[in-house]
Parts: sequence; C-alpha cells; structure tokens
Amino acid sequence: MARLEIKIRQENGEYKKYEQNWVPTRKMLEALDIGHENYPDLKELNEKQAEFIASVFDEKEVTKDAILDGVAAWEFAPFVDEFLNKLLGVDPNLEAEEQ
Repeated sequence: MARLEIKIRQENGEYKKYEQNWVPTRKMLEALDIGHENYPDLKELNEKQAEFIASVFDEKEVTKDAILDGVAAWEFAPFVDEFLNKLLGVDPNLEAEEQ
C-alpha cells in the first residue's frame, strides 16, 4: 500500500491515482514552511501548495498545472489538507477527539 496517494482528474474526465511510497524527511520540513504566514496571498499560497505536492511525486505527470486543472475548486482545500495530514503523519480523527 502506498504511503501517499492522490487522484487527479484527467482531460478525458477520468480520475487517475498516483502513489508515492518514499518521501524524504526534507519534504516534510519544506511542507512546514508553506502556510499563511509565509504566503499571505491566497492565490500564491494555493499555487505553492500545488507546486509542493507535485514535487513529492516521482511521476512526471504530476505537475502543479495537472493538480490545479485536475482538482475541483471546492475540493482543493480538503485535497491539500488530506495530503499534508498523510505526509506529516497527522490523524485528523485524533485531533477532533482532543478538542
């Protein structure tokens, strides 16, 4: 089972799943720098998030543009959150229980 996976809508309307089994710790550290404090402009933040997610995958098809064009606008924030939770090893269910 892949440690990270994302689904991106293709031009033909079908979704393709991409998997990544190995991610160096350096990528986790990079992810921690991508937030509102460093990118206060929402457009720039969203573009940086898509660029970062693409950089984690070995597949050349996974690009910033592929993500921005293949993820529905209303699904982008949950898409990023789910990806970052997996990358950082955060269990959102445990966070909800603690609150």
